[in-house]
Amino acid sequence: MERKREADVHALRDRIKGSSPTGRASAVRIISQRRFHEDPHPSPSKLKPNIIKANQSSDPTSNRSIESNARRPTEGDANRPVGEAVQQLPTFTPSRHIITSLREDAVTVRLDNGTLTLIGQYEIWVRKGAVSLLGAVLHPSSAAFRVFAPSTHSLPVIRPICNPFGPAEQPVEITITSFRSGMRLLKHLSPRFDRIWDHAVEASDVVTNERDGSEPLLSYVKRTYSIVRTSDDAGCVPEHSPNTLELPKGWQPLLTSLTSRNHRGKPVAAFVCGPKGSGKSTFVRMLINGINDAKGSRSIALLDIDPGQPEFSPPGEVSLVQIRSCHFGPPFCHPSASAQGLSLIRSHHIGATSPREDPQHYLHCVLELSNHYKQLLVQHPSCPLIVNTAGWIQGKGLELLYDLIHDLDLTDIIYTSTTGPSEVVHSITQATAARGTRLHLLPSQPVEAIPRDAADLRMMQTLSYFHLDAPEMGHLRWDATPIEEMVTERIHYAGPEQSIYAVQLLGPELDPEFLIQVLEGCIVGLVAIENDAALLSGFCHSLPRTPEQIPYIPCAAQITPPLSPFHSHSLGQGLIRSIDTTTQTFQLITPVPYSVLAPVCTQRKLTLVRGSLDTPAWAYKEDLYRQMYQRKQAAKEGLVDERTKRWTKEDTTEWVEGRAWVSGERRRKGERVKRLRRDLGKTKTKP
Repeated sequence: MERKREADVHALRDRIKGSSPTGRASAVRIISQRRFHEDPHPSPSKLKPNIIKANQSSDPTSNRSIESNARRPTEGDANRPVGEAVQQLPTFTPSRHIITSLREDAVTVRLDNGTLTLIGQYEIWVRKGAVSLLGAVLHPSSAAFRVFAPSTHSLPVIRPICNPFGPAEQPVEITITSFRSGMRLLKHLSPRFDRIWDHAVEASDVVTNERDGSEPLLSYVKRTYSIVRTSDDAGCVPEHSPNTLELPKGWQPLLTSLTSRNHRGKPVAAFVCGPKGSGKSTFVRMLINGINDAKGSRSIALLDIDPGQPEFSPPGEVSLVQIRSCHFGPPFCHPSASAQGLSLIRSHHIGATSPREDPQHYLHCVLELSNHYKQLLVQHPSCPLIVNTAGWIQGKGLELLYDLIHDLDLTDIIYTSTTGPSEVVHSITQATAARGTRLHLLPSQPVEAIPRDAADLRMMQTLSYFHLDAPEMGHLRWDATPIEEMVTERIHYAGPEQSIYAVQLLGPELDPEFLIQVLEGCIVGLVAIENDAALLSGFCHSLPRTPEQIPYIPCAAQITPPLSPFHSHSLGQGLIRSIDTTTQTFQLITPVPYSVLAPVCTQRKLTLVRGSLDTPAWAYKEDLYRQMYQRKQAAKEGLVDERTKRWTKEDTTEWVEGRAWVSGERRRKGERVKRLRRDLGKTKTKP
């Protein structure tokens, strides 16, 4: 009887995949109704997470519970190594007793004993009780918080807790709503954004109308989030399945201690450091959300000095940000501090993703930002400080770390590793003892297999930054238009309308004749000069120029010293799409508003700083990936014509001598032709 029932369910699922919309809705309704009649009152034990290992023997007395949690085989099972566990993520089972309200894009659920894990983008609004989410305690209020939960990072878990602001026994009821920000459309421009929000929706997730059993009220086409039950549910590579965010032992007591101590007296000044990949950024996010309350009445200062993976800016920047609300999501989902609840106090362009390029300049930038925090304390005496540091802790990095601890006024040092290195722990212990600060050694966050490495995440954060659109109702939005088709800012570098002071190349001296080749197609920092003391090599009103009349800051002792952070600041970053020597203009792509650039350009105080940031190869291929995506969608719909057949797979991999990145028919007047590097790996040699 049980086998016949399972066979019927699988047959109905096949009917869902291959039938018309009406047939799919009917099949979904049948499956949902059968599940409700079989188990209308799910027990709390079914809501608890468990681990199912491959080839695990079952107890005959527990066959029924195993069947109720049985998982349909997926494509990832064939690729999973033998013995690898399939993680049961802590979620709830949809039923009419738990889901109290349904709309096409929203659902209201009760979380009495279970937890909820979602993948995608959603807004959470607490109606009753209280829940914890990524360190924050959310209680009933009029505010709804946006959550970005991609499979590139561990998925945050929504957990019911005792309401500290109301009745302790009040049931927990939350509303999850879809929202669209344009972030998902970035997958058309880069494969790095593909399959990080998707989820394999099953018919068992559908709840029908309780009154008349009509069509399902929940349309998956209109939802931007999905419930995740197992590590194979998300639509990502099998060996890179998402995991829930689990705190190592000792993290929660320290988070609670720092949060409560901040309310009693002197504001906390926490310095979070540790090796790469040890969980520094995760701890910082949870501490920010823990200190901040859901009403946004408090203010927190984040001194973000990790230029490789900054929290609210593109890579290559260090900044001081004032935070007034909770934020949920990885850095590439908020690459700018222009969202609601964020205020950028000051920023400096490092021009690199690591302090090792110029440790002394990096230290000066951090100290200058700390001075602005002291000024902030005058207006907000109880404003805590959280310092997010880089993972360079050995060699010169250890000396730099010692100097930072010695020069900053700190109350707590958090080191996210209990396994050393011993010389690092010894140096930090000496530095904290000399300053009289508290030292906390925490275990590292377990490193899970993720589908994107550090270089991929930097690229995603940079791409996300340059595709930012104007905020809507205080929320960030993204524009999926390729860089090639974006409207540029025309910045004159010479002539009566000159808008910049100069161009600066950090590092060794370069022949000025090659300056235009170095600048074209690269990312530059938009730095505003405040006074003449910004140039460490001496201010000069008559700068040398290249043969194309581009002004540049000359070298001193065969190296170009950076601008002084005490007399300059960063406005953001720009991408020089092309240089028009006819009109003597830079074609600049930047999300920095024109209202911010205009005053600086009018006074000729804008300097374009070229450092050693990663080459934006993603910008050269956006239009190509968009065409590939369109052809793939056309093939799925059976709309393949001669236009879609024009480019084959070989066209995207084989080198054709003379082919330009921008085709002749689409290349704009005055733009140079960018040619891709020859693919030496496909060159055939004669024996």
